[in-house]
Amino acid sequence: MQILIPDSWLREYLKTKATPKQIQEALSLCSASVERLHQTKDDFVYDIEVTTNRVDLMSVIGIAQEAAAVLPQFGHPAKLIKNPLLEKPEVKMAKAVDYLKVQVDSKLCPRFTAVLIKGVTVKPSPQWLVKKLELAGMRGLNNVVDISNYLMHLIGQPVHTFDWDKITNHTMILRESKPGEKVTTIDKKSHTLGGGEIVIADGSLRLIDMCGIMGGLNSAVDERTQNVLLFVQTYEPVHIRKTSMSQAQRSAAAVLFEKGLPTENVPPTLNLGINLFKELTGGKPEPVAIDLATPPKKEAPIKLDVQFVNRRLGINLSAAAISKILVSLGFGVNNLQVSVPPRRRLDVVLAEDLVEEVARVYGYHNLPSILMTGSLPEAVHNQTFYWESQIKSALSHWGFTETYTYSLMVQDSGLKLKNPLSSEWAYLRTSLVPSHLLTVTENLGRVKEINLFEIANIYLPRKGDLPQERLHLIITTTNLDIPRLKGIVEAVFNWELGIKVEFNFGREVNLHTSPSCLTYEIDLTEVLPQAKADKTYVPISKFSPVIEDVNIRYQGNYDQLLTQLKKISHLISVIEMVDIYEDKLTLRITYHSAAKQLSSADVAVVRDKIMELG
Repeated sequence: MQILIPDSWLREYLKTKATPKQIQEALSLCSASVERLHQTKDDFVYDIEVTTNRVDLMSVIGIAQEAAAVLPQFGHPAKLIKNPLLEKPEVKMAKAVDYLKVQVDSKLCPRFTAVLIKGVTVKPSPQWLVKKLELAGMRGLNNVVDISNYLMHLIGQPVHTFDWDKITNHTMILRESKPGEKVTTIDKKSHTLGGGEIVIADGSLRLIDMCGIMGGLNSAVDERTQNVLLFVQTYEPVHIRKTSMSQAQRSAAAVLFEKGLPTENVPPTLNLGINLFKELTGGKPEPVAIDLATPPKKEAPIKLDVQFVNRRLGINLSAAAISKILVSLGFGVNNLQVSVPPRRRLDVVLAEDLVEEVARVYGYHNLPSILMTGSLPEAVHNQTFYWESQIKSALSHWGFTETYTYSLMVQDSGLKLKNPLSSEWAYLRTSLVPSHLLTVTENLGRVKEINLFEIANIYLPRKGDLPQERLHLIITTTNLDIPRLKGIVEAVFNWELGIKVEFNFGREVNLHTSPSCLTYEIDLTEVLPQAKADKTYVPISKFSPVIEDVNIRYQGNYDQLLTQLKKISHLISVIEMVDIYEDKLTLRITYHSAAKQLSSADVAVVRDKIMELG
């Protein structure tokens, strides 16, 4: 996840004399990585990559908290500046209000909070707000929308605004959607819901919000809006993730909600939001806001021990030093009984998680480097990987190029994904052949001959279970000489794997022919367990062979012919096909004896028997 934070905005919540470059270095070494530091005409902007488990860092205040903790480790005093507007209650909270009727499924929405602000004037935002948003990568639209974006970027808590007068009967019903229901979002896109999405319906039962993703067009604030319902909430994250993926809507709000936001974020966001509405829109909030909250589960403090920390980090920190680091990050510490702040509740659950917090703020680069002692463990050999390497090496030396194709197909008999990224790639493949036919089609004419191979998984459907993964080998060539492909296949298995495989022209089910190419696919999952590395070496004979070409007329199966030839005499050591014309074969026969030098008479006897087959 990426976030842009202007230096001037960060310093509203961070007191330090550290330069932007020093802040970049400290954060990158001990917290979120600052990938780039952009310099504008009169400001700097931090381009920060935040790991997906640290949603608390997806905000100005979150980064300020981190910087206040790590900068002192680099000799730069720093302090977090608190905004009193975040803590000052602007209105009272109640479970019911007279201006809004609500029905909320608390399993879907742990905290539902809203306040009506009347007499709002929708107009362009002041320049200070537009500048902040533009530096943070957002476009200023109007004061209402810009307040929402400002709050989300500052606190990491999305908010939504409704035109209160567009909500039928001033009623909101938050529930799961029904299959086939439709909603048009503020970007004017129509969505057909599959069922299970979190939505809000008004008093006429029409949908006015696809919760956590995007608001409905029929309840959106516009230039004629006078009364705004400021809505701050948290949602069950799994529903948000599924909806975002199934509807292909990756909004900034969805990215935050799907990580699981603490309900404790709601009051300060509402407080500052009301204050901004009063200042920038001239609106007057109702004295009471509705607040339906499910109390968060109380977690017991995590017990931490000094030796537990030091043994794992290889250093010698005191209890006071450990406590100082954790307190600077917002943890509550009492005799190393550590209370986790709400914003870290999802990713800090074990003592080992706290050790990691101490380690990164102390600085991984400051931890001692100690080489391992003792004997090295014996390597665990992966036989499948070994034989894959042998096959790849052989085929590469024989002029074939390894290729990688998608595991997904446009249409297949395999399993269909519930939430494919593209409608063009929705099925798990059950064969490698279609992928290679497509690859050949796309590359025909670019080179004289295409020779490809791939070792990859296919996915066979299983009822009531995940698909079975099978490792397959496919060899593809635009050279339509089937005997050549036969020789390559047999060489791979007979020579490289030590597995006796005979290519049967008449009944070869693994062979796929098309006008443009030949493909041969085989299940390695079945054959690799039979592979063996043992080789039999025959000493070089002191007697030279006799080699001659013979022409023979034969209309049967070539494999059967070879079997018959080898039965004629033990003196036939090698048989090679040189040429074929209609039903005539030119075979190169190698005669050899380990006991004596063969004479012409010895060879003639065998030759006569060979000719009898024709």
